[in-house]
Amino acid sequence: MGNDWDEIKRLAADFQKAQLTSTLQKLSERNCIEIVTLLLEKQLLDVVFTNDGKEYITPDHLQREIQDELYANGGRANLVEVSKALNVDLSRIVTLAERIAAENPQIHLMLGQLIDEDYITHIAQEINEKLAQRGEISISELTSQFDLPSDFLQHNVVEKHLGKIIKGRQDATNPRVFFTQAYIQRCKAKIRGALAAITKPTNVAVILQQINVQEKIFHSLLDEINPAGQVTSKLANAQYVPHIYAKTQADWVNSFYKQNSFLEYEAINKLGITDAKAYIRKQFPNEQFLFLKRVALGAHLIDLTVVAALMECSATKQYLDLSTILPSNLSEEDIEETFDAIMAQKHLNPSNFVFLDSIVFSQAYLAQLVQPCQEMAQAQAKAAIDTGVYQQYVVERTLAQKGNQMATSFDVDDDKLDKRDERRKKAASGKAGGGAQGRETKTKSTKKHQRGRAAAHNHDSEDEEETVQASAGSSRKSVKPLELVKTSDITNLIKITLEEEGLDHLAKPIAALFLNQLNQTALAKAQELYEATPQTNRRQTHAAIQERVNTLLVDIRLYEKGLKLFPSDTQSQLVKYLLKSLGNDICNELTLYVAAECNLSVKSTNLNVDQRIKLVQECDAQYRNALLEQNKALNKNIDDFELATEAVLKACSMIVKKVDKKKDRLLIVSHKEKLLQQLLECNEPALLLHLAALILFTTITGCILHASGKFVSAILQHIRSTLNEPQNALLLRYHDLVLKLLQQTSPDSAESKSVNEQLQSLQAEVVELAQNYSRASVSKAD
Repeated sequence: MGNDWDEIKRLAADFQKAQLTSTLQKLSERNCIEIVTLLLEKQLLDVVFTNDGKEYITPDHLQREIQDELYANGGRANLVEVSKALNVDLSRIVTLAERIAAENPQIHLMLGQLIDEDYITHIAQEINEKLAQRGEISISELTSQFDLPSDFLQHNVVEKHLGKIIKGRQDATNPRVFFTQAYIQRCKAKIRGALAAITKPTNVAVILQQINVQEKIFHSLLDEINPAGQVTSKLANAQYVPHIYAKTQADWVNSFYKQNSFLEYEAINKLGITDAKAYIRKQFPNEQFLFLKRVALGAHLIDLTVVAALMECSATKQYLDLSTILPSNLSEEDIEETFDAIMAQKHLNPSNFVFLDSIVFSQAYLAQLVQPCQEMAQAQAKAAIDTGVYQQYVVERTLAQKGNQMATSFDVDDDKLDKRDERRKKAASGKAGGGAQGRETKTKSTKKHQRGRAAAHNHDSEDEEETVQASAGSSRKSVKPLELVKTSDITNLIKITLEEEGLDHLAKPIAALFLNQLNQTALAKAQELYEATPQTNRRQTHAAIQERVNTLLVDIRLYEKGLKLFPSDTQSQLVKYLLKSLGNDICNELTLYVAAECNLSVKSTNLNVDQRIKLVQECDAQYRNALLEQNKALNKNIDDFELATEAVLKACSMIVKKVDKKKDRLLIVSHKEKLLQQLLECNEPALLLHLAALILFTTITGCILHASGKFVSAILQHIRSTLNEPQNALLLRYHDLVLKLLQQTSPDSAESKSVNEQLQSLQAEVVELAQNYSRASVSKAD
């Protein structure tokens, strides 16, 4: 010890001597700066300048000073504050701090701060003290207190020192929460005491508010406590139900069900049970229930009582009062609901029963009850025929149907005309944004201005059209159904039987059930008697033949307008085909009618010319000449045939309807729509081309045409000038392919298949052309 002290004194004397000795040579400040600069340029010296540039320090010394600052600040130093204290640029401080943290595992760089293990140990001790005081702590609270990242606090502080410095344990459900065992025991004691004191269902939120325990801890400790009750759920509105209360509820429900075999939802709700149906299912898992709106009926009551009684009711053809076998406190609505549910679930046929006012009638009983009403309906039908009431009803119904058909036809045509007029106005408008490159153009009107008598005639026809349309609209009505059997008639017949059973108050409801059925029976019988009248049969046949012949004459007149547009040679062939088809049908209709009038038997209805002439020779003289002239006219022109047909109609006391141009227009529209429908359903190429040609002809000319397939070429040639080049090319191409297909001898050959494929590819375009082609200058009225 003495030698060391002597050594210290000697060194102190040397240091004092060196201080007192004057220097022989002194360097100026400028020289020192130049020397340091030279050393820096030659990279012989590494220094760090201060912010003011007057001082410099080596990195190693700066690193030691940073560590000194960390120690001086208690193990946690902010790099910004260190930079200000050492008067060195922050970037240099950050670089050296990163080196310090990398070299020393005991020091951490976190959010611009240096933290050593001593500081971590210190805050771990603080956390332990806080945990001991509160019993529970979370990482979020520590984050706001120590201003450190939550992950750093959880992994580098709390979990690292858990069980060592920090005396506690981590929550298994939430790893960011820590608590002490003493805290858990206190919470468990609070929960156990609160639940032991509860005797009725209590909301869990109220319990937690009283004992000041968190909900998650409550649910996690509930199973460990094993309370004398149960919690309904873990949701916000959960309740704790003590076993003693649940046992009382269950005893009452079991006792009531055992005595009555049913349960009322309202009574169960009064016990504090909100979902009565769910409680019943839970309480009786092995029982089957019929759940109604107000009550739940047991399977024993349904199967052994109600279903058995219904089956007996059906077998004995009687009725059953359900109120006598069901509980007395069930209302009529409950009884009806029970019956409907049993019909739906118990495999009983609902059509065998009728429910009225808690009484179930078997259909056999009701059929026997209303059996006398069948005879009454027959008598009412015969009376309606004798008095002429039913005949008047038939006439009114026929007139109403014809009026409605006419009104409907006018409405359909008016809608189409309105749309066509609207398109014509748009096309005739001079200002069209899309056409003529968006320029304003002027289009001449195609309307023909008529003067004099023609104009007056058109004006009169327009007024007539409006009048007809108005009358058609007003005539659209329905005839009131004829009621041959009335409710009072049925009631009077069945009331006597029902009074004996004490069910006379149900006479009107039962009569209402069978009113429609008995009326239909009476109407059917009246129709049968009406048709059995010879005069009626003859009148109906006469009217039907007259209507069919007039329809065919109108068709021939309309077809004649279309065929007159063709050259004379084609026109003569079309006339011949028209008379051979429709003309032949007219001759057959009238010849067969006259044969029936003359009481002649005919084996076949499809007659040729020779068969008709042979049959006509056997008819009465008043018909013979007219029918022979009609058959001869088939080989003449249409006018001669129409004159001959009118003569036959006159001989048969039939009339020829007047020409109605407005109705003709409707017929043309209807004919075109039928052709379009056939076109959409057609898959045969030849028939499809035929239909497309007829539709295009009608669209372009406004006339209909009756022509066979051999006239397709002539029709296409006629409409060629109206169509554009692509449309003509499409139809010509399709026409050639059809001819090529018809010339094939074998449908399975490769060439036939190739032609079929080409036709299939063009079919959609042909249908599209026929369906959507229209001319702006041709209106529907033309």
